[in-house]
Amino acid sequence: MQNQKPKKMIIPRNLIVVLISFAFLFSCSGPTPEFTTEGTTILLDSVNVPQTDEGQEKLIAQYRQELEAEMNQLLVYSEHVMERGTPEGKLNNFVADLVMDIGKELYEPSDNKPIDFCLLNYGGLRVPLPEGEITFGRVFELLPFENEMVVVTLTGEKTQELFDYLANASAGMPVSGLKLVIENDQAKKIEIQGQEFDKNRNYKVLTSDYLAGGGDSMNFFLQPLNYELLGMRIRDAIILHMQDVHSRGEKIRADLDGRITVTE
Repeated sequence: MQNQKPKKMIIPRNLIVVLISFAFLFSCSGPTPEFTTEGTTILLDSVNVPQTDEGQEKLIAQYRQELEAEMNQLLVYSEHVMERGTPEGKLNNFVADLVMDIGKELYEPSDNKPIDFCLLNYGGLRVPLPEGEITFGRVFELLPFENEMVVVTLTGEKTQELFDYLANASAGMPVSGLKLVIENDQAKKIEIQGQEFDKNRNYKVLTSDYLAGGGDSMNFFLQPLNYELLGMRIRDAIILHMQDVHSRGEKIRADLDGRITVTE
């Protein structure tokens, strides 16, 4: 799924003539006259706050009520509390796994090669998910950003840099599709989809457009062999997954499975 090239802007010839004429006229009109203005500073505090417009307040209140009603809608039930953690956490695993699953459904590779693994960021998970009811509002609190899902193809060398980054990270990054053993801040054992990491091949990484742009100092993403947008926000993928689980009468859950372990 290749990015579309931006369309070129075509300016009509008669418009070019008009623009040139204006530029000529203004260039010959002499220097711009100077002028001064006077004013006063109004301190906005509890005393000098402008009077409330009742009409605007009623209009805002109407939309506020509609938004609150939508945000309070039930999405799904959770079997247990999910919190982010280091080197891994239930929330890390839950989000990375569902993004991986939906990413694989959306992805239509021109080379018939699937996504290898998913990498997101610890800081992007803003709040835990509670046991019991999960609402739309809770998901917006979890992921308040408009980050898009993208597939970035990296060389084996850049993928090694990715694992070096994970080995030295101060927090556990959400990952799916790989297992990593970290020893003395080094990635000692790496498996991708059950296969040993091969530095001589390329890998497709599902991530966010924020990280793909070098966010959180993930500079290994900045020289990709390919960059493919999937056309869905990460938050929307989570909502879609939760709606699907709820429609089957099930609850969401996640486990710790040792996908990232740290040894002395």
